[in-house]
Amino acid sequence: MDFLEKPSDRGYPVEYLLSRIKGRRARLIRDWKSLIYGGPLLESLASPQYRRQASIRSPEDVWGNLFKEYRWVYGQMNNEHRQIFQPFFLYSELRTICICLRHMKENKGGPVNNLIEVSMLSEDIKQILTTSSDTTAAVAGLERIFSSLSKEFTGLGELFDAEGLRGIEQRLTNTYLTYSMAAKMHPLMKAFFSRIIDARNIMSLYKCLRLEIATPPVFLPSGSISVAKLQAVLRSGDLFGITSLIREFIGIRIDNPEPTLVEVSLYKGITRYLRKEGKEPFGVGPLLDYLWRCSIEAMNLSMLFQGKDLEREAVIAELVQ
Repeated sequence: MDFLEKPSDRGYPVEYLLSRIKGRRARLIRDWKSLIYGGPLLESLASPQYRRQASIRSPEDVWGNLFKEYRWVYGQMNNEHRQIFQPFFLYSELRTICICLRHMKENKGGPVNNLIEVSMLSEDIKQILTTSSDTTAAVAGLERIFSSLSKEFTGLGELFDAEGLRGIEQRLTNTYLTYSMAAKMHPLMKAFFSRIIDARNIMSLYKCLRLEIATPPVFLPSGSISVAKLQAVLRSGDLFGITSLIREFIGIRIDNPEPTLVEVSLYKGITRYLRKEGKEPFGVGPLLDYLWRCSIEAMNLSMLFQGKDLEREAVIAELVQ
């Protein structure tokens, strides 16, 4: 079963796409401090220098803008590169699914329709997200489709009844990551997903230790940090063990295990790795680096909406730079 659209292959060589992306990369926001200190938060986006971001007026616009760019890149790729990047794009579209389910539950149709328009999800999945009678029916439809990918997706309906949308979002993401790491992928894509798993495992460990949650987290396999290593830190109960893991495996040094420092450092680690891989003149590295930079920009812009009433220094600390 198809999970993403299949536009016609225009046969563009990867060199053509990389040359186009070089120009588009220059339009990404680099100087966040100037944006934040230049005036009222988000109003500065109306400036001509932010042409790519000028249409953003709401949190929904942030993600719509991101997926519009993803859709453009996907459409410019030849079939060979679409196959390589399919795991990345489908992983990204899990966010679309989760946003649509949340809006469906809250009866917010407008934002869902806008996001669906730029989504790369297959027509079957779009139909489920736009025509299901309620959230329960949508979850049942998603379970039917994703179970064709892996039987581990079965049981989404029961999980929704027990844990709500939060449980669905976690199951979809974790199961997809586990499935992807067991499948055949391009080496760089596999290394990327391994780092995503590291980040999710460390955050699960951190929340468990910081909030003193009695139920231990379930760590995903196939990250660069072994499950045994994570469990050892969990047994120690030492929150500062998180900083050691981040320094040793992520390559980022932080002094205190503060929530913002931990989360931002994990994203910074992935960013540094992909920036290094993106310096290769051709191939998968520059493309993956660009797509990741777009996602980080969207994450930062989303943070600006959430923190528009905060002190500027507090906002700066939350951004991945």
